[in-house]
Amino acid sequence: MSEQPFDPGIPLLTEVLSGPEALQQAEPVAEPEMMLPAAIEQPDWDAIEQRLTQRILHQVQGKIDHLLEERIAHVLQTALQNALIGMRGALREDLQQSLEHIVAHAVSHELGHLHPPQH
Repeated sequence: MSEQPFDPGIPLLTEVLSGPEALQQAEPVAEPEMMLPAAIEQPDWDAIEQRLTQRILHQVQGKIDHLLEERIAHVLQTALQNALIGMRGALREDLQQSLEHIVAHAVSHELGHLHPPQH
């Protein structure tokens, strides 16, 4: 069984008391001014803060990435629609001019067959 890596943010019990003889050997805590035993350590607040900060940043980054993708897709869709509207107008104008030219040429050609030039 592999051991879990030590997490400095979780306090550990470093001494295990077993049986009544261990209780007799333990020093009674009579004075409130005594220091806390070495086995009771304060949590490493800096490490806890760093892990919490990293976890929140990771969660927020995922949400930001999703929002950016949606926003970029919307902006691109709008830009493409505007470009297509502009292109449609320009293409319609070019097509109109081409059709007018083709029809005028066809009419002129047909009229030329119907009324040949007289010499």
